[in-house]
Amino acid sequence: MIRSVLTFLLLISMAISQDVDIKLPPDKGIEFKLNTLSGVILDEETGEPVMDVIVELFTGNNILKHSLLTDEDGSFSKDNIGYLWKPRIRLDLNNYKRKTFSITPEQSDSFGNMHIEQKITPLPENQRIINLNQSTITKRAEIFFIKGNVFYNLRNKRVADKIIIKTVEAIELKEKYISMKVNGKMYDVSKCYVPQNGKYENLSFILQSLLSEPIFKESGLPVYLPEYMLEPTVIFGSVIDKENGHPIPGAEIVLSEAWNKTTSFSGNDSLSISRVMPMAEYFANIDKKDKKDKKFYNFRYNTFKRRVSDEKGRFAFTVTLPGVYQLEITPPLKYSNSVRGKPNILVKYGRGGWYKSDFLLQP
Repeated sequence: MIRSVLTFLLLISMAISQDVDIKLPPDKGIEFKLNTLSGVILDEETGEPVMDVIVELFTGNNILKHSLLTDEDGSFSKDNIGYLWKPRIRLDLNNYKRKTFSITPEQSDSFGNMHIEQKITPLPENQRIINLNQSTITKRAEIFFIKGNVFYNLRNKRVADKIIIKTVEAIELKEKYISMKVNGKMYDVSKCYVPQNGKYENLSFILQSLLSEPIFKESGLPVYLPEYMLEPTVIFGSVIDKENGHPIPGAEIVLSEAWNKTTSFSGNDSLSISRVMPMAEYFANIDKKDKKDKKFYNFRYNTFKRRVSDEKGRFAFTVTLPGVYQLEITPPLKYSNSVRGKPNILVKYGRGGWYKSDFLLQP
């Protein structure tokens, strides 16, 4: 009996720990900005698309940036990726070898969009274990709750609370009926609003095809959370030592606002606006019918607010108006020679935005 249990545990260990890890070349460890990440995951033996693969995007300091799940076509897609440093993607699915690989700016197009195709290898039959994973509905629900991001919980029809996510678990209380446990507290899915394409969308509406009961329809709540319930947009981040990952206090961060703004915004919030022509080309491609109505400018910036990073290297700004904003850092003397960029942030909405931009400094 004991031998059987040990054999079973060994099989579980083998199934979990078998990784395919493709390392990043030393000269490719640069920071770059990614607009959209999409792709398709296939079975290496059959060539068929694989559903429910967990696609996790990590930065070089092992911080989870985004988490996705492939659909029935093996596809996944995520907008507003933002700045990445030595990024890598991990693919994970029960009874397949876990696969980790790096991505580089050369894989993206001129508009910062990247599409990848990867194959994952099934485990041999004698190493597979009974599927003890979560159901599809719980996995899909958890995808919308990333550590460090936010969601809104509707307290009543006039007030919603912004919750910063630290821990999350979707719990299936009965078949096809779930609740969300966030930061140790239970939340009704019909009152959870998660970020979707610049708005906050009702979770029970998103999952309605997977739920056994018409929870959203019976709630009488709106699909999207009204803007007046949202808190002002936050632009925040941390200043970090690139070598050891330690926070850097005492750095001055300046948030500047563009003097001349576009007449209307389209596309993704985290679009990098460093030159006029790439921006114009981007908008023209996503909205060719209306491109004559678009106006573009060389942006000049006016200092808007200043902050100093705290003892944990953190800083944060709030803005209440849409616009183009730029971050600039003056680091402590020890890091004065560190190469540092000036990230540009396109804010389409003055409320509800949550934009993270870290500074990694070399001593």
